[in-house]
Amino acid sequence: MDSQESLVKNLLMKVKQDLLASSEFDVYSLVPPSPYDTAWLSMVPNPQQSDPLFQGCLDWVLQHQNRGGFWGENTAHPTIECLTSTLACIVALTTWNVGHDAIQKGLAFIHGNTEKLLEEQNGSFPEWFAIVFPAMIELAETKGLHVYFSNGLVEQVFLERQEILQTSRWVSGCGQQQNYPALMLKYHEDGLIQSPSAIAHAFMKTGNKEFLVKLNSIVQTCGYGVPAVYPLDEDLVKILLINQIEMLGLAEHFMEEITSLLGQVYRSYISCEEPKSMAKNAMPIQLYKHSLAFRLLRLHGYRVSPQNLCRFLEDEDIVAYIEEHLELFLSAMYNVYRATDVTFTGENQLEDARAFSRRILEKETMKDCMNLVRPISMTNLQGQIKHELSIPWLARLDHLEHRRCIEREESLGPWTANALSYRLSSQSNATLLQLAIENYTLRQSIFRNELKELERWSKEMGLAAMGFARQKTTYCHFAVASTASNSSLSDVRLAVVKSAILVTVADDFFDREGSMDELEALANAVNRWEPKGLTGHGKTIFNALKDFVDDISGKFFNKNGYDIKAYLQDLWCQTFASWLKEAEWSRNGHAPSTVEYLQVAATSIASHTILLPAAFLLNPPPEIDILKKRQPLTNSLMLLTRLLNEIRSYQKEQEEGKPNLVLLYMKENPNLGVEESIAIIQKTLDEKKKEFLELALISDEMPEACKQLHFHCLKAFQMFFNSTNAFDSPTELLAHINKAIFDPLRVEDVQGSFMPLNSFQSTLGLKKDKSLASHGKSHYSSSKPCNGFFKSTCAIKVQGNSRKDLVTKPYSRILSLEMRNPTIYTIFSKPKAYIH
Repeated sequence: MDSQESLVKNLLMKVKQDLLASSEFDVYSLVPPSPYDTAWLSMVPNPQQSDPLFQGCLDWVLQHQNRGGFWGENTAHPTIECLTSTLACIVALTTWNVGHDAIQKGLAFIHGNTEKLLEEQNGSFPEWFAIVFPAMIELAETKGLHVYFSNGLVEQVFLERQEILQTSRWVSGCGQQQNYPALMLKYHEDGLIQSPSAIAHAFMKTGNKEFLVKLNSIVQTCGYGVPAVYPLDEDLVKILLINQIEMLGLAEHFMEEITSLLGQVYRSYISCEEPKSMAKNAMPIQLYKHSLAFRLLRLHGYRVSPQNLCRFLEDEDIVAYIEEHLELFLSAMYNVYRATDVTFTGENQLEDARAFSRRILEKETMKDCMNLVRPISMTNLQGQIKHELSIPWLARLDHLEHRRCIEREESLGPWTANALSYRLSSQSNATLLQLAIENYTLRQSIFRNELKELERWSKEMGLAAMGFARQKTTYCHFAVASTASNSSLSDVRLAVVKSAILVTVADDFFDREGSMDELEALANAVNRWEPKGLTGHGKTIFNALKDFVDDISGKFFNKNGYDIKAYLQDLWCQTFASWLKEAEWSRNGHAPSTVEYLQVAATSIASHTILLPAAFLLNPPPEIDILKKRQPLTNSLMLLTRLLNEIRSYQKEQEEGKPNLVLLYMKENPNLGVEESIAIIQKTLDEKKKEFLELALISDEMPEACKQLHFHCLKAFQMFFNSTNAFDSPTELLAHINKAIFDPLRVEDVQGSFMPLNSFQSTLGLKKDKSLASHGKSHYSSSKPCNGFFKSTCAIKVQGNSRKDLVTKPYSRILSLEMRNPTIYTIFSKPKAYIH
């Protein structure tokens, strides 16, 4: 693990130096150059001489043709964007009578791949492509390049362009629709063109010096490989970078950078909260930006209004426009839906936005179910949408979400049914992805060592040998490691899981194994903190508990200088008392009121008992006086975890004769059936989650790390009790456990095969691009064709001589886990509010 940790540290230094080292954060270094727009700048003639005004742009075109003869970032799997870019580049080279071999290779690519790439669109062409592609073919023909060929799909694109222009769906803003050569026009609200290609064409047509000034500014800012949009929305690029870092599981290494960038985004976000008109063609990207910014800011504790995000719902024309142009807004609606995950109590606007965006997304999934043809370029986004709708956010484990993002190489930029103008470059993605892979591998190694330690401790304490108790060490560790997955939290994870093991064994002892005399003896012993008179299982449980409390309190005292043992003893004493009370109810056949039941059951779920001892190992730890007062966040967590458990365990507890909230609620309301009772409890649960989120994300009642631990705990419970009682299932979680802890990462390469991770670095071959560096930029190129991360990349499989603790074939560990009842991995204290 030491060598792996060193590798991660070295890669981290390289990433920070390459992407984030500059004191003046350069967003233009993170986005990919656009071959299409660069080609248009290279066509601009020098008014005083018969040569290009921007020779560097022409040189860039000459230097950046891919082996396949095309221009474009995605070298492994060309897309329709490569068709328009390649046409523009060979037109530029022909204009200046240079690069004859490159022109021939480009023509060969056009003739050899156009039909295939058009077929991949399944008859559905983005509007921008229907305008740009035919116009570029016509322009190439005027240059003597014979690129047109009779093909039904090509003719279909031409017909679609004609339909768009006739129905005025395409608004150029210049009144030159018919002869405007293949330009994607983008406008600010003030009408200024944001497309370098459009500016170049406008200058060549008009000679207007304002356009020349803008072209010079573009080159001065971006170098000779220019982006598809200028000026960039710098906040959007920052948001995309933060989002990518977090989705790859790298946030723990970039907290300082994320804090700085989000602070800048926040200042911009609150400065534009006043209503502002928005051009319809700018709406998809603005909705995308506002929704992603809102989500990130809330998750990082900023108090932000949802007004920017929800304003579109106030305009019936805009709502109708979105419903008429679903593909254009699909990526935006996907992120609007995700933003509403962090809805607080009383935020009706966000509720409406969630309902609207979900309806839009479900329409898209219905099209897929009906086997309607969809462009292949939308496949990745469709997969993200299905994942988002099928599994609630709180039930998804961060560590496995990171793996999903790494292995599927998901593109995280906005997809708006036109060219992806805002996305991180493949070089930026490749650098981050390499770090993410090594970081995930390091985490798995740490997790395996932790699991060995936990199994050793459980066996040494005699807990593993108890035949009556559910053996849930692996389950508990999986849930904790997959939510609180930062490498630095190892001691915290061990403490949480040891608590969970103790809770599981003790709960099973009180539920089914011990006699009332044995249960009373154990509860009294915990109250006295003295094992005198205990025998058998009761003595084993007490000794393991004492070992755990002594360990936590000792570590805390050595670091902080004061004793917390009495607090921890009292915490466990309350929990054992609640278990004893429930045992008395069950064995006496007593049915408590729902209020009486919840007062006990919120403690017996033991979520606080699992969580709070480990919180003292955080940095910084919470103040003991704060925890003694039982904060609202802790109370909220206790109630939520109990309600989650109740909904999924009522059938089993009915069979065992134990009280359950679903059954008790029906007893108090005889007119209600099981489903109605569950629905009422579920509604309460959903509302209480909103209160919890506001406390966990915004309140200042305890340190951030402690609030996060509460949040991780709720996610673990939500995962266990989301749609079934997965905690008591012997098989439901095994595949997820293997992926989280044991199975090597697998990332497909360009040939669809897998390669060792330790060959990844040499495959990338990143080096400084001297031709660009000479123009004052520090973009990167690859000494080998870059395989276009996040869509088709140099493949990775975690294996090799440097991974002796991993095997080179998929590792499937046989988990022989015995499970029974549900109450284990739980957390703590008295609820502040009850169901009425």
